[in-house]
Amino acid sequence: MWFSRQQFAVAAELKQWGVEPRFEPGDVVARGFADLGYEEFQVLPSAKLLSLTAGTVSALPTDHANHFFWIPSIDEITELLERRGVPCVSCKRIDQRDWLVEAQLGDELESHRHTSLHQAMLLTLCGVLRKVYKKG
Repeated sequence: MWFSRQQFAVAAELKQWGVEPRFEPGDVVARGFADLGYEEFQVLPSAKLLSLTAGTVSALPTDHANHFFWIPSIDEITELLERRGVPCVSCKRIDQRDWLVEAQLGDELESHRHTSLHQAMLLTLCGVLRKVYKKG
């Protein structure tokens, strides 16, 4: 498994704030199962999915596509923030343990600290999207 349960949960929440799953080759998507947790997949060409849990390749079931959520990379999170006019103004290592990520949302600073840079970025994006949704 590449991601923690926390990362899966935050990435899944992004969907409710408008971050729809992408199924382009190279993307990582996941889906939750009530009794099993999450399963992650690497999107392959020709609408195929490689299970990063089981190692199996299967066709993307188009009627189940809405059950998946996208797990954007750090670069993709940065792009998603910038497209919304929210620059990532700081990304620093704190005490060689945690990452602190700060994004400028209007006159507010959205900041999150976590041991994983990817998790700190996901939390920052989620926090920004949540605030934008509540204001809008």
